[in-house]
Amino acid sequence: MASNKRTTFPSFLSGKRRQSQHPPSVIPQQAVPSALQLSQWSTGIVPDSAWASTDIMLGAGMVVIQEKTEKVLVVYETKKKYWFFPRGRKDLGETLEQAALREAYEESGYRVDFLPLLHSHHQPPPPGISHAEARHTPSTEPIFMSFRAYSLPSIYNPGGEYLTMWYAGTIPEDAVREEGTGMADEQNYRSYLMPYDEAIKCVFGQEVPVLNYVWACWLKTKQERAKLLKKEAEESAPLQANAEPENGNEEPASV
Repeated sequence: MASNKRTTFPSFLSGKRRQSQHPPSVIPQQAVPSALQLSQWSTGIVPDSAWASTDIMLGAGMVVIQEKTEKVLVVYETKKKYWFFPRGRKDLGETLEQAALREAYEESGYRVDFLPLLHSHHQPPPPGISHAEARHTPSTEPIFMSFRAYSLPSIYNPGGEYLTMWYAGTIPEDAVREEGTGMADEQNYRSYLMPYDEAIKCVFGQEVPVLNYVWACWLKTKQERAKLLKKEAEESAPLQANAEPENGNEEPASV
């Protein structure tokens, strides 16, 4: 389980945001409340911002855990020599959830399912479900969001803000990696399953806090699941004992 010590992030994550080039009369800037503090898992509050579609890219990523082996799936770029989690832009007309599953399959070669986890979020529950019940129910809602500025040598897409919604995923113990699932420029990707302690040393940048949070939520979910199973076993034990016939009171077998 992650410690209570506040996470230290790379300098580029804690730097100041670029100021808008528009005059305040066009896009009014609101001051960030100085007393507002986010959790230890997140970087600081950013000023209110507004981006047109021409200036943003929307993507989805997945942190995949093989629960049986307690290992994390990490992809290695063999030519450029770096590690990363499956992620990428969503296609036109595709939902973020669909994009997350597709990117996980294309870049890792594994068919991934969503992994329900206990994690704090602010999505209202559907009718008939109380907020208290929702808080104690594992969900597959986005578990993390990251965004960063990007620039490209293209007149059609010179740069902007790249927003990525992260999800937790899982593969079974007997999962088999398929070859040739990626795009033409992704054929040099290789996937590895490794313990958390190794995975956290491989990834970098924004993916470090993403992994830390997903792993902490998975450990919490695993712990609560074990408590529930223990409670159910303790409650069913007296019922099973009462159902067993006492010695000497058993009916004779029919002949």
